[in-house]
Amino acid sequence: MDYAGFVEIGYIQRTHGIKGEFQITWDESLNVNPQDLESVFVEIDGIPIPFFISSAKHKSDDRIIAKFDEVDDLYTAEELVGRKVLILSKFVPEDDDLELKDLVGYAVVSENDVVVGVITNFEEFNLNSIFYVNTPTNSEIILPAVEDLVIEVDVEAKIVKMEIPVGLIDLYSKG
Repeated sequence: MDYAGFVEIGYIQRTHGIKGEFQITWDESLNVNPQDLESVFVEIDGIPIPFFISSAKHKSDDRIIAKFDEVDDLYTAEELVGRKVLILSKFVPEDDDLELKDLVGYAVVSENDVVVGVITNFEEFNLNSIFYVNTPTNSEIILPAVEDLVIEVDVEAKIVKMEIPVGLIDLYSKG
């Protein structure tokens, strides 16, 4: 279910012990530390119900052991197993880190302000990453996807200004 103002942060995987604790599979990609939260919401019958957190500790990168104030025994805890855990979206930090893979769809402009084309794909290999770029003449060229070559990124205009290695584009025009 999609609730305005809420983000799914995980789900209650199973009970832990007999005192009402849970093992929760936690979405680490959202960069939310469960120990920083006072409460979460658990989806029950399609409605987010608030629960205050008594304790939360990491068991592994994507699993935490948590205890809610209102849940004090194994039987009450078992009723919540398998349910989604939500938090208010205002507690999810903004992700300002733009990665190279996020540049697909951006226009590439050279350091001389010449339009090279639009990035149509990004591929990552063991030692190299590449952009596939569709040029204004509707041909495809491959550019190295290296952070050191990115001069500037305009997120609103979807433009990436790159230092293009000398002679690289000429190789494609000699074809």
